[in-house]
Amino acid sequence: MNSSHSNVEYSFVDQTHDSGNIVFRSHVKSFGLDHVTDKDLISFYHSFSSLAYFDTGLLPVDGTGLLSIRSAGNHTQVAYQHKPGMYYINWGTYEGDSNAKKYYVAQPYRIIIGDFLDGNIYGARTFYSPYPITHPDTPLYHVNLPNINCRGYRGNGVGWICLYHTEDLSSYPFNEKVAKLVDRCSGTEAYNDNNMSETDGPRFYRSYNKPAYTWDPQNWENYSNTNGYEWTLDENQWIPVLVQDMDNQDKHYEGGQTLTFADAILGNYKAHYYDNLIPKPVNAILRGSLQHNSIFNWFKLSYNSSQTYYSPKNSFSDSLKVRDSQSQAPPVFVSNDDDDDELDYSWFCTDCEEGFTDSDPSPNIVVNSAYVCDHCYDNYVYCVNKDTLYHQEDEVLYLDRSDCYIYLDHASDDEYSYCICCQAGFYKTHPDFGFQILHDDGCSICNPLSGDV
Repeated sequence: MNSSHSNVEYSFVDQTHDSGNIVFRSHVKSFGLDHVTDKDLISFYHSFSSLAYFDTGLLPVDGTGLLSIRSAGNHTQVAYQHKPGMYYINWGTYEGDSNAKKYYVAQPYRIIIGDFLDGNIYGARTFYSPYPITHPDTPLYHVNLPNINCRGYRGNGVGWICLYHTEDLSSYPFNEKVAKLVDRCSGTEAYNDNNMSETDGPRFYRSYNKPAYTWDPQNWENYSNTNGYEWTLDENQWIPVLVQDMDNQDKHYEGGQTLTFADAILGNYKAHYYDNLIPKPVNAILRGSLQHNSIFNWFKLSYNSSQTYYSPKNSFSDSLKVRDSQSQAPPVFVSNDDDDDELDYSWFCTDCEEGFTDSDPSPNIVVNSAYVCDHCYDNYVYCVNKDTLYHQEDEVLYLDRSDCYIYLDHASDDEYSYCICCQAGFYKTHPDFGFQILHDDGCSICNPLSGDV
């Protein structure tokens, strides 16, 4: 089988007569030379399967457990359900408050919808339900906790919980990634009562004149100690989430339609401030709108992450390593050096996630209109064929003779070329860089008398 794109060609090569193996080969033409690299087929299969389309649908869960796993490419969406009961939550006055007060309160079914990108937690949303999610059209209700998007916050999806990206989970096995997501959304990480106060759960419930035990934590704990958790299963205690429609679920819309579990996972939503995956890749496949180029990029990513010799991977053994390392240290609150009052931030850097106010320098605008601070700006280069800035780790190519960068995605052979003599790279179509490749004898610098430029 052969697959080619731009100047890269992939193929399966049967070497059973030599080594007894089938390898997956890349054939790259660069600077007039052929570069051939073989990868172990099992290693490629393992890498490619981790990026493949996968959708469990709604799983049969009545109590606590996974409701669904849905993924495509480097994005995975996970839905999880906690059964109703009495739970401890930490209520802090600021992010990472080590003196946060612990409350023991009653809660109904809690639904977590988390997004992973490139193996790390990207965003999470949380909802209530008086019923177990056994049907896709089960309605969702607002959560009465701080740090939650109810009224609307910077375009993020309703129910969005503000979680800082504080830990690299990319090396964790998938089960440990899910465990970490569930833990961070369970109340062990202190809810920040000082953040997002104009949109969060307690103020939202108070504004609807709901009983004090739904928005005051001490009152909530007292009422729960007296009445248990059964009262939480009365749908009239909670405010249903109303949205404009499944693709406009950024805030509570008075008079809107009820947000169902299916709408929450299948519709368009932002999982974080700079989330450009609209729709999510797994949903784009369902809508028939996924670009073929995205699939080929995942194909290349799978190849690049494959090994020449396969090393067996055991998620159970890897899980032991993670759990053993975590058990050696006492649990601590997640700390963050950012300002406590996130509401004053006017923009966030796409790369380092640092928040900036209006008094700080203006953001630099890069690809996809993302904001980048001055410190991270040094990691970007201007690509003439796209007339915008791309990160140096993206698919950018430096053409030395024209002294410019181009973005390779969709770049054609008509745009750039290499001298057959000196192998120098030229950008051919931009008037500022000129057309310097001669028809037969290379470039005008190697052979200046052989013809006109």
